[in-house]
Order: sequence, then structure tokens, then C-alpha cells
Amino acid sequence: MACLEIFLALLGFVLLIYKWSIGTFKTFETRKLPYEKPWPFFGNVAASSLQRISLHKQLTEFYLRSRQHKVVGFYNLRKPMVQINDPELIKKVCVKDFDYFPNHQLLITTNERLLNDMINVMKDQRWKNMRNTLTPVFTSAKMRSMFALMNDSFSECLQHVDKLSDNPASKKGLEVDMKILFNKLSSDVIATTAFGLKVNSFENPENEFYSVGQSLIFSTALQFFKFTLSAMMPKLFTFFNMKVFDGKKVDYFVSLVVDAMKLREQQGITRPDMIQLMMEAKKEAKQNWTDDEIVAQCFIFFFAAFDNNSNLICITAYELLHNPEIQERLYQEILETQESLNGGSLTYDAVQKMTYMDMVISETLRKWTLSPSIDRVCSKAYTLTDADGTRIFDFKAGDLVTIPIAGLHGDDRYFPEPRKYDPERFSEERKAEILPFTYIPFGAGPRSCIASRFAQMQVKGMLYHLLLNYRVEASPRTLKDMWEEARSFSLTPKSGLYMQLVPRQ
Repeated sequence: MACLEIFLALLGFVLLIYKWSIGTFKTFETRKLPYEKPWPFFGNVAASSLQRISLHKQLTEFYLRSRQHKVVGFYNLRKPMVQINDPELIKKVCVKDFDYFPNHQLLITTNERLLNDMINVMKDQRWKNMRNTLTPVFTSAKMRSMFALMNDSFSECLQHVDKLSDNPASKKGLEVDMKILFNKLSSDVIATTAFGLKVNSFENPENEFYSVGQSLIFSTALQFFKFTLSAMMPKLFTFFNMKVFDGKKVDYFVSLVVDAMKLREQQGITRPDMIQLMMEAKKEAKQNWTDDEIVAQCFIFFFAAFDNNSNLICITAYELLHNPEIQERLYQEILETQESLNGGSLTYDAVQKMTYMDMVISETLRKWTLSPSIDRVCSKAYTLTDADGTRIFDFKAGDLVTIPIAGLHGDDRYFPEPRKYDPERFSEERKAEILPFTYIPFGAGPRSCIASRFAQMQVKGMLYHLLLNYRVEASPRTLKDMWEEARSFSLTPKSGLYMQLVPRQ
């Protein structure tokens, strides 16, 4: 009898969990919006959540199946989201009627230090105030002075590769896991430009900044589980007082910035990095920002830049090895740029003049956009209409919106042969043909990425140095098809991203 009672109790519990997992799945049926049947727990992202395909591929395929609808229902796990497929309507939501959609959704519910002070989490006027404070930090003039710091990190990276290739066995080519190489570079660049810290992760791969940073970017299954739990079951997460991040490691970053600011104030030290720029911005801001609010911006800068910038360099190199004629043309532009410098170091202005480099990076960002989608939250009732005033959808306050960047970039109506890598799409002659709001690699409107110029500057600078000295070719372990082999949220596989670097004679 007891066994039967236990069995019935377990059965009841399982049914309860199942009911909870599908509890939101009538949303779009009720609101008369087309949608695809979702999976329990996983909604419309089951394949990527279960590591069968990448999230980029899953979202692109969903978009291509539903693009005939200007607006479609999409379930991100259990969360119902209204997906906007039409470029004109995206412009309305992100720009024209921004006041109705001013915020991002809250991905995690936690009271952990710094997390609620980051600009991407801030809402309404508080976000606007911080955005105004940060905007002067990322001007061309500030990027120009920061680029000199990056150059030091580029040189250290190349010196490391040069040492490896000095081995006689490496004269015909050196196989390198580019993901590890550029993770170290990305860490060093962020350390020097954002945290005022001089490290060399190539000479000292065990340095504290790199090891602490690695532990904070969802590098473990447990950390990823806690993040997912906080997103799916926020009340349970907070009830058990769980934490996504190790508090001691977060405190490490806080100490770095706060101690540096105090030392510079006391000794009148200036350095063209983000800490300095944030100190100046804080003085000029009308708001009295706390130390934690200032540190939080360096913290999100780390999260946004570390993996994304590393991936962007890796994936561009991956495309160049598969397209040797594009690599050769880029190399010729690099040689011309080197000649124009008359023996001097690479400068921000020289990078900005490299038009083919810009075309290459733009095409990488189209084909392999760093973020496959962006989100917004409706703040008040709003009726979405098309150009002739036809009602499309009635939003309620609290509705979640998703913009399918990867889908738009992979739409053959806007980009013919979308899986073909073709920098010519962004030539002076052809880029005017690109329909507005079909190419939005850094988002759109006031909530677009504030550090996009920084990211591109780092990637272009490193590619200049790399291709000036090495030709990138396939190695025995190079992925044949990253689009098919990538899994879950990352485009670069855990097994590594191996390529052959052949020294130029």
C-alpha cells in the first residue's frame, strides 16, 4: 500500500511539473498570433538546448519557416515572446516608438553584487542617465588613445606565436587552437583597456585576471545550470538564495577598479583606459554614481567583449582560410597600410581607412552575427500597425519582444546566397542596396551596443598583425562546416578551433 501511495505521489508530482512546463503555451492561441507547437520545458529552442544544433541555426531556421508572417509567436523555453520579422516594424519597435519598448527583459533574478547595476540591466531613466554618462567614453577620440594600449597586447600575442613557429618543425605551418590564443588576447586587451591592469597571458597563462575571468563566463555546467534555473524559476532561485557567480571573484574585479581609482586620485596618475574615462565621466555626470555602479560597467564590458571579440577574430580567420582569394586581397590592403605607416606602429586612423578590412568584418558579422537575437519589453499598451495603418498586433505592458538578427542576416530576399561568404555585399557600390534594419549586428536604436566601435577596432587590429606575418590555412583538425557542427549557444566548439598558421617569407 505504501509503495502505491509513493508511486501515486510521484506521478502527481511529475504531472504537476509537466503542467507547469506547458503552462504558458496557450498564450498565442488566445491572442490569435501564429506560432509553432512548442516542446514542454524547451518551447521552440529544444534542439539547441539539448546540444543538437547551435542557437544561431535554430533561430535562423525558425525565422525562415515563419518569415511570411510579419509578427509570429515564439517560445524561448517557457517564455512567450512576440517575434518581429518585418524590417519596417523592427524600425518602429526599436527606433520610432522606442518609448513603448525602452528596456531589455530581466534574464536573471538575483541580488548579486554588480549584476543589477550593469547598463544592459538598467531600466528607463536610470538606463538613459548611464547611457549618457558612457557615450563620451566610446568616441573616436577616446578609441584613438585606447588603441595604443591594444597594440601592446597585439605585439605580445604575435611574439608568442613567433616563438612557437621558431621550431624547425613549424616552418611549414604551426597548428594553433585559435580560440585559446584569442581568448588570451581578449583577456589581455580587456585587462589593459578596461581595468588598467597590465598582464601577459601568453607568458603567464595562470595569471589571476585570466583565470578569474575564465571562471565567470559560464565555463562550467553547474554555472550554466544555475543561470538557466534563475531564468526559468526565479522564485525558487531566490528562495534558496542561490548565486550565479562566485562572490569572491566578483569582489576581485571590484577591488581592481576601486583600488585603481583611489590610487589615481591620490597620485594624479592618468592612463588612456576605461577606468580613467569612467572617472572623468563620473565627474561630469549629473548623477552621483556609486563605485559599484561604475565598476558594473567595466564588468559588463568584460562579459560583452571577452567571448564575443575572441569569436569574431576566430570566425573571420576561419572564413579566410576557406576563402584564400579573399585572404590574399585583404593581405594586399594590409601591405599597403603598412607602407603608409612609414615604419611606425599601426594607428586607429590607419585601421579606419582599411575599406576591404571593414567589408570583411561586416560580412563576418552578417553571416555569423555575435548575438542571434535581441529583445525588448513592452512598457505600456501599444498597437503595432504597418505602413498603411493596418493593425498587426496589440501589445500589453510586460509583453516580451524578440528581433531575429540571425534570421534576417540569413534571409535570401535581403542577402542572396546567405551562406556564401561575400564581403562585396558591403562595397561602396553595393552596400546602399542593403534594406535598412535587415543588417543589425549590434542591435538597433538607442539600446544598440555602445561598444561596437571598440569590438571592431580590436578585431581589425589583430587581423592586421596576424595576416601581415602569417597565412591562415586549414589544418587536419580544422572544422569542415562550423554551421553544422556548432552546438548550443556558442559558435566555436569545445573541441577547439584549430587552424594552420604558415609564416610569410
